[in-house]
Amino acid sequence: MFKIRSILFLLLCLSVALAVPPVLNLYIIPFDNSKSDAPLNWLSDAFPEMIKTDLNNYDNVFLKNESELERIMSNRSLLLQQRPGTKNFLVLGKYERALDKLSVSIQLIDISSWEEVGLKKIRGDYNDVSSTNKSITEMVSTLLKPYLPKPSESIYPALTDGKRMRTPPTYAERAMDVSSSIDAAIEELEKRMDVNMGVRGEENEFESKEIEGEWILNIEEESYENDRPENEFNTTIMVEVLEKLMSNPYEIKLEKPEFNFDPNNKKEFQVALNVNYKLKAQLIKDMLQSLPYSGLKQDGSLTVFYFNKDKYNFPMNITERIQLGEHRRVPVIQLRDRNDNPLVILVDSPEKEIHNLNSKKIIYKPFHFFSPLIDFSVGGWSMQVSLENVEIPVNYTFSLGINNANSISKVSLKFIPEDELFEFLSKIL
Repeated sequence: MFKIRSILFLLLCLSVALAVPPVLNLYIIPFDNSKSDAPLNWLSDAFPEMIKTDLNNYDNVFLKNESELERIMSNRSLLLQQRPGTKNFLVLGKYERALDKLSVSIQLIDISSWEEVGLKKIRGDYNDVSSTNKSITEMVSTLLKPYLPKPSESIYPALTDGKRMRTPPTYAERAMDVSSSIDAAIEELEKRMDVNMGVRGEENEFESKEIEGEWILNIEEESYENDRPENEFNTTIMVEVLEKLMSNPYEIKLEKPEFNFDPNNKKEFQVALNVNYKLKAQLIKDMLQSLPYSGLKQDGSLTVFYFNKDKYNFPMNITERIQLGEHRRVPVIQLRDRNDNPLVILVDSPEKEIHNLNSKKIIYKPFHFFSPLIDFSVGGWSMQVSLENVEIPVNYTFSLGINNANSISKVSLKFIPEDELFEFLSKIL
């Protein structure tokens, strides 16, 4: 009896395992920038993310990242532990730019045999990345179509089965339709009369209406002054992204200062401090993936995003900050001693008023090397966000007494709002 139960249990487990549909493991890694074109590095992650977003809609397709690929490649016996019928494919992509054209090729590799099972190429417009993204997702879907798990058919008919032509309406139904139309017309007439008499408030001038057989919808700018409830979700995401762009958009690399003896003055060092400025790589990626932009333009390393009021409410505080330039910030570098007291202050600002400042207790050096890599403009209808994906390497050089140089133990860099810079420096100097 025990043996019979064991056999039945094994048969049950086997039937359950066979009933489970096979899956597709898809390993998507960053695309290869074939010509190492630095301004295009952000596309290495942007293209795979677009593909993943599109494939999330498929059942039994599991998306894997680069670390999971390394794990299975270092221990290929893990492939044998998967359920029967499971497929493992690697998506290999590479791209390059020639003038204003962008060429993208994608290989589909079977990891179990390391054989190529599909290859496709597209050529898109570099200034229309959104269209190129769409072509890439369609290309990957086409490559995967023969291998996608087939949905299991139910033994029960679908709800759409058994449709038939509707029988003609009866005379009673026709009479009810005519009666309803008459009632609607009378109600509309009463509404217009009440509006004209002032009983039912004022007529909405931005609502479409018929005037002498012509339907008219007023879409002048004033119709977009009030916030639209349907845009609240997009607006919330936009505000989060814009706050990051305005408050902390830069990635900084500080190198250790170099101290060289001044051949003309043995009591001083010639100090060289190298700083590298660039935008955080995640910012452009967030802009592409998080916000439904109305338009996108690329010109070399410059990317311009366009947003309009069809999809967003422009919060008043954000609009005012942009119009007043409160998002502009200036890098201030401080070389400090062990007690955190500033010994040298380097300010990278084009403002003449700042350059005229002096200090008797601190060595103060103004420069003008840094340029903002992000800019905003906003109007009554639209907003533009411009991002420049380049690096700004700066070498700050200045003279410093040997005693002060030996006291330096820390270098700090902080971005100060442009309208607060004078007050900030006045307290230190």
